[in-house]
Amino acid sequence: MNKFQSVRYKLAPQMREYDKLANIWKPFVMFFNQPNFKSQVYNLDKFGLRFNGLGNLKNLDIEKNNSIFNEKIFSNYKETAALVGASTVFGTGASSDEFTISSILSKKTNTHFFNVSCSAFSGFQEIILFQSFINFLKNIKKVVLLSGLNDLFLINYISTFDPVFGPHYFSHRYVKGMIRDTLSWRRKLAKVIFEPFIKHEVYWNSVTKKQLLNFLLKKNEFKNPDLSNKKEILKNLVKKNFQLWSNIQKGMGIKVIYALQPFATCCEKKFSDEEKEIFSVSDTTSHRPYQIFKSFDNKVYKDYKNIIVENCNQFNIDFFDCNEYISNNNFNKQWLFVDRAHLTDLGNKHVAEFILSKTLF
Repeated sequence: MNKFQSVRYKLAPQMREYDKLANIWKPFVMFFNQPNFKSQVYNLDKFGLRFNGLGNLKNLDIEKNNSIFNEKIFSNYKETAALVGASTVFGTGASSDEFTISSILSKKTNTHFFNVSCSAFSGFQEIILFQSFINFLKNIKKVVLLSGLNDLFLINYISTFDPVFGPHYFSHRYVKGMIRDTLSWRRKLAKVIFEPFIKHEVYWNSVTKKQLLNFLLKKNEFKNPDLSNKKEILKNLVKKNFQLWSNIQKGMGIKVIYALQPFATCCEKKFSDEEKEIFSVSDTTSHRPYQIFKSFDNKVYKDYKNIIVENCNQFNIDFFDCNEYISNNNFNKQWLFVDRAHLTDLGNKHVAEFILSKTLF
């Protein structure tokens, strides 16, 4: 156990469970939460979606109907909505299912919120996930997107990706696995022998002997995708996502609302003693993701927010910023973050209350 884990598990013991969260490989979204997982901290249904609380299902045959879409059966909710996102919506950091944002919203309104999320998803994966469960969500009235951090993070974290399709977690593992499983033994051997001497990308499943020789002699150099202007790539990826959500909004006749999720670096509040202790060790760790989260200064945040606001205005999607809410309210010294990207129970409570204050539920 490293120093960061030691401090985090001491202050937030539930994080030990989240750090063990397993993924399985799935079509289209690439990966997803392990289904049918049960623990004292989080419980996942047969799809891998998180319950708002198993208490809602105490009279249900779990083995036959183990799905979050059955939670509404045992309630008096008049309407349903979807809360869509990645780890913040999933509830990473919450001490139990009952303290996730979707659960808090459901308790405080006459609307049942389905938690449609997966840790580490990009904005495009969130769209694919929503569409994958569209048959279960066809009667919803609204979609609240609590999102944003992963698109900004991934474009700075993943070194090589397709600028049209965008980066995603496990991309290198996926490419390596596909190459390994599709190459003949001769091509595998050629890859092992020649790859160290080639500085550009080679499609090993189709490269010819002549092309390989040219690559080695640098006569026919392959040009990797230009990732030099990451800000422009990010703008295009974000615009694509909002256009797709706009299509969903019009096609389903629902209201889509976007909330920029909070991340500690961009919230102007005085940190609690717990946050100071956690950040003091996470900021000094060599683990690259924590260094990237730390680097998101006020300029990065404002530039990114402007991109999102511009698209919300263009595609008629309501926007509000959780970072601004936390910064402008008296949350000084309150322990809201278990790390720079994830919230405590109290943090989830404040974000849920902000969502309610900005929407008509």
